[in-house]
Amino acid sequence: MKRYLADTFAMIVFSTVCGAFIEIVIAGLSIGQSVGIRIAAIPVILFAGRPYGLYRDWLFRLLDGHEAGELKSAVIDIFANFSFQITLYLVLLYINSATIEQALKAGGSIVIFLIISDRPYGIFLNGCRKLFGVDSN
Repeated sequence: MKRYLADTFAMIVFSTVCGAFIEIVIAGLSIGQSVGIRIAAIPVILFAGRPYGLYRDWLFRLLDGHEAGELKSAVIDIFANFSFQITLYLVLLYINSATIEQALKAGGSIVIFLIISDRPYGIFLNGCRKLFGVDSN
């Protein structure tokens, strides 16, 4: 249960802050649209937070990432988060009436942002796990 709470807490906090920034500042969504997306994301995150943590952990074990250097860990985090998150995000944009232009801007921006933020998210996730008293395996 602690792992579920740690993984879910990390994803809610990180995605709320980063997602709202991208949606409002870069994609031009209204604050109301962004709030709707962020609220709609919470049930998705409640469902996806721990499975993402399991998926990420599996990739790290598969690729010996826990014993790897920073570069290999960063590549694993980028691949894990990108491959897991982008589809969920595009569905949330669609559900919340983003136009195709807005979805392309937000989706394109999130791709760039995921590449930049995936390793910081992995570090944040590990920190949340420590805060909740669980290891990162």
